[in-house]
Amino acid sequence: MILLAEGTIGNRIKLARATLGWSQEELAEYMNTTKSMISYYENDHGDMKESLIREFAEALKTTYEFLACGVINGTKLSGKAAEMLQIFASMDDITQNVFLIQARVLEHYKMIPI
Repeated sequence: MILLAEGTIGNRIKLARATLGWSQEELAEYMNTTKSMISYYENDHGDMKESLIREFAEALKTTYEFLACGVINGTKLSGKAAEMLQIFASMDDITQNVFLIQARVLEHYKMIPI
């Protein structure tokens, strides 16, 4: 079972930074950037490229899966699975329910011999 942390990428960056006991200034120094850029990303301004999320994950001693998708059980996900979770997390509740129904139907038909 995969457990997901709620919130945004920015929230999870902030959580991981706080878990390490680092200030925004300390993280900025470690990543060779400014405190204002750390604040910018923690407040979810702008799109973050996969490479930047991976840099944050390395700096914060966590996983890409946690920052990008909220996966907290340590399971390594394939690129497709991580992308799917990221897309799912961005959907509203109604769209998530429709998506889950469709995924369950596809899973059911996978088990039927053709």
